[in-house]
Amino acid sequence: MDGSTDTLESSVKYMNLLNRVVLYIEGAVTVLLVVLAALGVVDIVLKMLEVTRADGFMTPEGITRTIDTVLVVFIVIELIRIAVSYMQHKNVIGTVLEAGLVAVVRKLVIFESGEGMLEKAIALAILILAVGVTWYLLQRGNLCSDDPH
Repeated sequence: MDGSTDTLESSVKYMNLLNRVVLYIEGAVTVLLVVLAALGVVDIVLKMLEVTRADGFMTPEGITRTIDTVLVVFIVIELIRIAVSYMQHKNVIGTVLEAGLVAVVRKLVIFESGEGMLEKAIALAILILAVGVTWYLLQRGNLCSDDPH
């Protein structure tokens, strides 16, 4: 009996150590995402200044590039929310779908015409429909609540 008790205690200590390591990794990833979002904000300001200085005003291309960067920052912010919710043991399905929707809308906003335009438009439409239907079904099934899992 004494050997199995030692093994059990050793396993519990090992699992506690692993849990702590995972928590530190989750925290580190969240901090890195916050830094990335802050750098993205700086990039937005620099892009706006660069585009304004070059032409004296923002061109449609400059506006599109700036909006693209803004939407990328919003995606990073959604990823931060996912990480924080996950660390708090909350349901992250709704937040993941929000991030996915922002990512798809980003592609729609910066959509450019050219070769393969029809196929890209169809793919984006299918993605938007898939995320929307998934979100609706999960909300209907009450699976997107913020209750801890």
